[in-house]
Amino acid sequence: MVRLKPFALLVLCVLGLQMISLAHAEVSDGMNSELPLLLRPNMRIDPGAMIVVGRDADQQDLVATALSRLGMQSWLNDSTTRLPFVRPDLKINFAAVNQMTLQSLKVTNVDLENTRALNQGFFLVSVGGPDSNITTRKMNMELPIQFIKDHQKNMWTITNNATVVPDYYYGDEYGIIAFVPDQPVLNAETFEKITNGHKQIGSLIVAGNGREGTLAAAICLRTILNGSDLEGRKLLQELDKVLIWMASGEEQTLHPLVIIVKNTGEDTAEIVDIFLF
Repeated sequence: MVRLKPFALLVLCVLGLQMISLAHAEVSDGMNSELPLLLRPNMRIDPGAMIVVGRDADQQDLVATALSRLGMQSWLNDSTTRLPFVRPDLKINFAAVNQMTLQSLKVTNVDLENTRALNQGFFLVSVGGPDSNITTRKMNMELPIQFIKDHQKNMWTITNNATVVPDYYYGDEYGIIAFVPDQPVLNAETFEKITNGHKQIGSLIVAGNGREGTLAAAICLRTILNGSDLEGRKLLQELDKVLIWMASGEEQTLHPLVIIVKNTGEDTAEIVDIFLF
């Protein structure tokens, strides 16, 4: 079971939503085009992640947004000590990375959903269920496990149609953390796409049948990305592939992944199921 710190501490996190910059990626070309992304000189790649929240977001959605932001920052901040255990030679590459480049990658912006915001980060993080966030509703059509609306009961249900007999997760307390690669294979073609302005590599959906489920997803996401939840390590491994590719240039294949979570109390949540596709 995952426990959230007292809500009073999160007020400071929510204040971070006001710190929105308008930075864009600047990509070197010419003789430097063969270098791994993080080793290119004068490289600024901020923001590393763009978090969008629905315009009708309530207090729980805003707290979920703050937690998601903390999670993404923890994932990047801990990478220099975590990745060498996966790839020992990466330590050499990370040592050669300009600190300005690393700091620009660690920038996580938050904005109300709009067309410009959706295309800024390497990762798009959509917080809120399909009722409160239009971006989540649009991306729901691409998910291997989807939110299905029961119009008679006027409620959403998480539905897994990948099994012989579909699995249903009823109740506002259920939510999902879904990772959907926008560029499933990271290779030389990915460099070209980024150079031409297609920066986004993948999306994360942090959403629930109701507000409780969205908050549960954000609680679990943060604990997974700060390395304190071994059960959700598969998500961490998929995201780490992006950093490995950025630092080494070696081809990586990304897989869609969905984690089903459940709100188990006012400030607690747990992982129910994990599906790697």
